[in-house]
Amino acid sequence: MKILVIGPGGVGGYIAFRLKKCGKFVSVLGSMGEVEKLKVKDVNELEEVEFDELNGKYDIVFVTTKSYHLDNVIKFLPKYLKDDGIVVPILNGIGHFEKFKNFNYKKACVYILSNKENGIIYKKTPLFYLCVEDDEKLREVFSGCDLKVKFSNDIDKDIWKKYLFIATFAALQSFYSKPTGWIMEEKRDEVEKFIDEVIKIAKNYGVDLSDEKQKVIKQALNIPYNSRMSMQIDFKNKNKTEVENITGFLADKSKYINEFYDFLKNAQATF
Repeated sequence: MKILVIGPGGVGGYIAFRLKKCGKFVSVLGSMGEVEKLKVKDVNELEEVEFDELNGKYDIVFVTTKSYHLDNVIKFLPKYLKDDGIVVPILNGIGHFEKFKNFNYKKACVYILSNKENGIIYKKTPLFYLCVEDDEKLREVFSGCDLKVKFSNDIDKDIWKKYLFIATFAALQSFYSKPTGWIMEEKRDEVEKFIDEVIKIAKNYGVDLSDEKQKVIKQALNIPYNSRMSMQIDFKNKNKTEVENITGFLADKSKYINEFYDFLKNAQATF
């Protein structure tokens, strides 16, 4: 089985690295073309892995780019996907799945603290938990790999659970330009209000997150004080952000969230 990873950042680069380490055929494609090798620091251990040469079409294509690159990826995706191949988008958010409606795709989300700096993937904690829509081919992809993977029969709820956390803290961190710990100490009331709004929106999509609020709060209190979402880092560095995909999706469904979105959208326009 041939696997292609499009987007070798903190998520895609790490997944490609681990799949190659357990003996899979893995090619990687980035914004500058084919990626032949990659260095990964998995907590404290630094390793380099060489990927398989980009060749023909693939059985599985993981798309792990930023959401604002998706329109371009969709254009050339058929070039690399077999007729019976599966696309697995792993991005933050909900709205991006609509872009894959003309492909055979499986939904997924991942919990990982990692980022790419100076060409090296840094995975900062042991955390790795991938939720992916159950499928026989995807079970084969991860067979023999020491990775925590849940093959979900309720993937929409799993994705909304992840989105509940990401949407809340990406927006509030970016708005205040502060890390998770500060947000929890100084803006706890806004955290809870934001969570409540997302839970109401999820219910309109048939997903019950009523039992998730305290879990999100506990998670936020337990992660490192200075933890920052990638969107907040992009705002700080005045880079293009995923505010449309992460916050914009919710903005027209909540007056409260729209206030944050308007501010962030206008801030991004000044970059």
